[in-house]
Amino acid sequence: MKNISEKTFSTGEFAKLLEVNKDTLLYYDKIDLFKPAGTFDNGYRYYTFDQLDQFVAIQLLRAVKLPIKELKTYFDAPNTHTLQQLAMQQQEKVAREIQKLQDIQFFLERTVTLTKEMEEISFGKVFVQQLPAEPVVYSDEKIDWSVLTEEVYEQSTRFLKKLGVKSTAAYGIAYSKEDFLNKESGNVSYLFCRLDDPSARMKPPGHYAIIYHQGSYDDISQTYHTLLTYLEQEQLALDGDIYEEYLLHSIAAKEEKDYITKISVKVKPREASHQPL
Repeated sequence: MKNISEKTFSTGEFAKLLEVNKDTLLYYDKIDLFKPAGTFDNGYRYYTFDQLDQFVAIQLLRAVKLPIKELKTYFDAPNTHTLQQLAMQQQEKVAREIQKLQDIQFFLERTVTLTKEMEEISFGKVFVQQLPAEPVVYSDEKIDWSVLTEEVYEQSTRFLKKLGVKSTAAYGIAYSKEDFLNKESGNVSYLFCRLDDPSARMKPPGHYAIIYHQGSYDDISQTYHTLLTYLEQEQLALDGDIYEEYLLHSIAAKEEKDYITKISVKVKPREASHQPL
């Protein structure tokens, strides 16, 4: 019989202490995975404080889907070396699961942010906003606009995959001011992604002119015309790269005519009337 000086718990009390269903303890007892410390003369099972750590360990290992058979094998003959190996294996598995959850969290946070931004959009209007410095990663290779759309998509997919980010990342196409203004350059562009990465360059803080384009990319030239007309009227000059950022696109809209692209560029007051944009 159990020494009455040691605290004991009935099945119900132990289940409440561990915040689990009583049936869990009964099931573990039935399959010989985790048994009571003993049985009183009246036939009632009891548990002790000494069993808390073992039960918590079982529950944590079950949470990472370690098979019951492996759990039983270990707890039949527990030892430090096997425990270390078991912990290391499961640690790698948990790290992968954490990364998956972080990816999901990033997707959800980014989606909430973008959908809120999209609710406040006024198409065809330019506004100027003060933005802080932020890291931006550029692709090594230029965008080849002579190829099929599918190939451009594959190029962007490779770029994002290399960075380890998902499709909801703040990414798109960037043009340097010089290439953008030089029509003979054929609008040389690069992929970009707003990301804190060792390969990132700092996008400078300052005032940015912003306009939203809705519809096919084939029609975006009209939106650029609106932007440049506004800058001319407001005596503002381009002062950095031009960014086309894709806002969810096929995730938020079924048809291309409803796709939204955000165009932004750092601007400054024109110093002289003859200064180009």
